[in-house]
Amino acid sequence: MNNYEINRVHEDGLRFYQVTEDNKVIAKLPSVTTILGNTKDMSGLEKWKKRVGEAEAKRISELSMNRGTIMHRLIELYKSTSGDASERLIILKDLAKDDDECNQFSDEENGPLYLAEAWKFFYKFYFNSSDYFDRVKTVLEAETFLWTIKAGGWAGTVDNISEMTDGLIKIIDYKNSRRPKREDWIQDYFIQTGAYFVAYWDMTGIKADGAEIWIANEEDNIPQCFTLTQSDLEFYSKEFMRRRKMFKELKGI
Repeated sequence: MNNYEINRVHEDGLRFYQVTEDNKVIAKLPSVTTILGNTKDMSGLEKWKKRVGEAEAKRISELSMNRGTIMHRLIELYKSTSGDASERLIILKDLAKDDDECNQFSDEENGPLYLAEAWKFFYKFYFNSSDYFDRVKTVLEAETFLWTIKAGGWAGTVDNISEMTDGLIKIIDYKNSRRPKREDWIQDYFIQTGAYFVAYWDMTGIKADGAEIWIANEEDNIPQCFTLTQSDLEFYSKEFMRRRKMFKELKGI
């Protein structure tokens, strides 16, 4: 893929990606999560906040977001290592000690908690490697910026795109949660991968064969894996474009 300078910018509470080439801004695009977050039904979330209280809702949300950020980084670092599983884990621990992203919350009161929780969630994937890490043959993209100007344009950072051991190219998204998820609760996760599917295809000419959503939760030792086919991705990409249109109607962007 071409090399661009990418900068995240925030305007009026919305996140955009500013794309620069040869010192010239060629696009300023709303993020995938900004589009989805501003076009979803928030009634369920508001009821939950009212039930648990604003302070507790804030604590839970910050824990999930921050441990998820570190968990993503641990997975990314792990995939950069080689050797058998135990050797790779030793290398990962050494890398994580000095990694700025793993230690970005170290000065905060809850920093040690976020780091410990991230490791706990990482281990849920590590100890079930045969169903997760071991099925990845070649990592094609990791924490990679994707963008497109189709249907008004959007941008985002995909967790992972890999060739799997069965030869299929898949988009992989990592999530963490308090409890196991049901498919009907996570439609926006599927729509998110649909957005990445279009952007990756547009940028590379490669049409991913499918996607997987890997979700570690607090209750179970074995993470969940939700699988999407290429046909599913085509369906959810159309749903994302519908939400992109809604976003433009709401925000004029």
